[in-house]
Amino acid sequence: MEEGGLRMGQIEDEIIPPNVGFATTSAIHEFIKNSPFQKLVNWGRKNSLWFMTHPMGCCGIEQICVGVAHYDTDRFGIIPRCSPRQADVMMISGYVSKKYLPALIRVWDQMLEPRWILMMGECAISGGPWWESYSTAINLDEIFPVDIYIPGCPPRPEALLQGFIELQKKIVAQQDRTVIPNPAEEGLGDGY
Repeated sequence: MEEGGLRMGQIEDEIIPPNVGFATTSAIHEFIKNSPFQKLVNWGRKNSLWFMTHPMGCCGIEQICVGVAHYDTDRFGIIPRCSPRQADVMMISGYVSKKYLPALIRVWDQMLEPRWILMMGECAISGGPWWESYSTAINLDEIFPVDIYIPGCPPRPEALLQGFIELQKKIVAQQDRTVIPNPAEEGLGDGY
């Protein structure tokens, strides 16, 4: 090789062993999804469900009651968080006004994947007694991808705890809708 040439400093006799392969990000995700390691990841997800706290209406009182010592959600790894960047689960409880809806969407967008939604109470699920009101947002399940519905007006804390347990079962059974996006495949890697 001549000094200052394009190939200066390269070793021509690079030896790559024949049994060494190169993997893409999607191949790694597919391998993890189909391996026992995914069960370990899902076990960790199941036992660390941190939910976003923003109680609304009378369902909010029941949501607050779940966090007290009588129900002790910490033993299930269910811990309330006040930051969307630290939360895994968003609970939509009670009525949602049309004025509050953009803020709720913003909070959902700030949460990191994997993320889940529990919808509790008749007001959140179907509009409740205010379903004909000019200010109440209805059909929230068309806006948010709801994983678990908890009916009741308001649902008891035991029902909310059962909803969390059902979500844990979905995560372990790998029936949740969690999708880890691949930036290379979706073209998202260009703008970041």
